[in-house]
Amino acid sequence: MSEVASQQNELIRLADRPGGAGKSLRVLVLGRRAPVTPLGHGRLDCEIVATAEALTARFATVLTEQHLIDWEAALERLSRREAVRWLDEEHGPELRVEPGRPGGVWVTVSDAEDSGVTLRFILSLAPGWLEEQHALLKILREGCPVEAVVHSPDDNDAQ
Repeated sequence: MSEVASQQNELIRLADRPGGAGKSLRVLVLGRRAPVTPLGHGRLDCEIVATAEALTARFATVLTEQHLIDWEAALERLSRREAVRWLDEEHGPELRVEPGRPGGVWVTVSDAEDSGVTLRFILSLAPGWLEEQHALLKILREGCPVEAVVHSPDDNDAQ
């Protein structure tokens, strides 16, 4: 997990353990959609990158604070070996993670509404993968918060 601290732009990094087939799923944060928005309306431009064998699929999406809260809840369900659906909305990609054999998970990324593409593969994850996901979420929230609190010039006059 030593790489975690250097990856502020990753929300999710699921990958085959070293020596595996090289399959992976990553959710990369590309930046804040609008640096100044009212609280509760911040958005992060993101990209889901799924790699399985010789195929790499990229799906653009936008995340809100609620999506991060939902991902945190999904991690709790995964810790109980329950299947999760994340970004399960009408439009845009959806991510499903289903525990399989010990140390393995089935990953499905589906963009049925926009591109019609669905990619499903199994990952053999290294020990500590779940803790790594919690750490990535924490690093993202600290380094690139969804909400930016902006004070108006009038706020300084009140002090």
